[in-house]
Amino acid sequence: MCGIVGSVITVAVGAVLVLGTSLIGYVWVPKIVKDVIVSEVVLVDNTVQMDRFEVIPFAMNFTVRIFGISNPDVVMRGGVPVMDEVGPYVYRLYQTREVLEVTDHTIKYRRHEHFKFDPVLSYPNKEEDLITIINVPYHAIIQVAERLYPRLMSLLNLAMSDVFGKYNEPIITISAKELLFSGISLCLPSSSIVAGVACEIIRGIAADARNIEIMPDGSLLFSVLDYKEQLPSEEYEVMRGTDDPANVGRILSYGESRYFSQWPNPPQGGMSVCNHINGTDSGIFAPFVDTTKSLYAINTDICRSVELRYELDTEYEGIPTKRFAANEWLLDNNEQCFCLNYTTGLNRDDGCLLEGAMELYTCVGSMEAGYSGAA
Repeated sequence: MCGIVGSVITVAVGAVLVLGTSLIGYVWVPKIVKDVIVSEVVLVDNTVQMDRFEVIPFAMNFTVRIFGISNPDVVMRGGVPVMDEVGPYVYRLYQTREVLEVTDHTIKYRRHEHFKFDPVLSYPNKEEDLITIINVPYHAIIQVAERLYPRLMSLLNLAMSDVFGKYNEPIITISAKELLFSGISLCLPSSSIVAGVACEIIRGIAADARNIEIMPDGSLLFSVLDYKEQLPSEEYEVMRGTDDPANVGRILSYGESRYFSQWPNPPQGGMSVCNHINGTDSGIFAPFVDTTKSLYAINTDICRSVELRYELDTEYEGIPTKRFAANEWLLDNNEQCFCLNYTTGLNRDDGCLLEGAMELYTCVGSMEAGYSGAA
C-alpha cells in the first residue's frame, strides 16, 4: 500500500514539475525575454536606446554609381548614347538626430547627415575620377524654361555662355566629387545685362530646388548630394513606443504635415495614396517583425513611403537577421499618382516615365527631375 501511495505521490510531483517546467519554458521565459526586448527598444529618457537613437553608433555605407556616356561625340551628332556604369563610390554615412521636443508618447527631432569618402571600399575608384555625363542643370533649366517661359527662350539662348560658363555644353566631363558635392557653378558675376536677366529667371526656377545653392556673390551652385550634408532634415514627429512597442519610431508627421504634398491628389477629391506617410525614418523599426507583412519607411530623397518586403533570413556578423528590401516593383510606375508628366523623353504612352525611372520635379525641384533605380 505504501508503495502504491509513494508511486502516486512521485507521479503527482513529476506532473507538477513537468507542468511547472512547461510554464517556465513556454510562458514565463518568453514573456521575460519579450519584456527585456521591449525595454531595450522603447525610447525612454536616459537609456542606452535613447542615446543610440540620438547618435547612431556606427556608420552606414552610402553607395553611389554613376552612368557615364562613352560616346559623347556620337551623341552630339544625334546618335544613341552608350552608357557605362561607373563606381561604386562609397561614402561612410554618419547620422544624428537633434531632439527638439519630448512628450509622454512622442518625440520631435531633425536628422543630420555627414558623408566621408571611403577610398578602401571604393577602390580603385577615386573622387577625382573624370566622368562624362549629361549636364543635369543645363538640361533641367532649358526644359523648365521652355515650359514656364516659352517667350523668353530667345533671351536665354543669347545668354547661355555667360550663364553656364565652362559648363555650357549639353554633355560635360567632370569629377565625381564635383557632381556629388563640390558642385557645378552657374551664373557667375557678369557684366552682361542679358545674362543678368536670364540668371534672375533661373534663380526663380531654382527657388524650390534643394540641390542648388545661391552663393554670397549671387552665383548658383548645383550638386547632387551636398544639400544633405549642409542642411538638417525637416522636423519629424514619431511615436516613442511607450504606449505600444509596436509603434516605436512610427512617424506621425514630417515637416509638420501628416502627408506628403508632392504628388497629385485624385480629381474627385481626397488624399492620394502616394502622399501617405507610412512607417519610420528607416533608422528604427519595431521589435517582433512579422515576415508576412511589409515594413514601411519614408525616403525623403524621393518624397515617398517605401514598401519593404521580406526576402530571406540571413545574418550580420553572426547575429540572425531578416532581410526586407524594395526591388524592381518599387519603380514599376503602376501607381498613376507618381506620374507628373513634366519630364519628357522617357515616357510611356500614358505619360508616366518608363519602368525603373521616377519623376522628381515636385520633390527636389527642377534641378533634378528624374531618378533611376539602377543608379
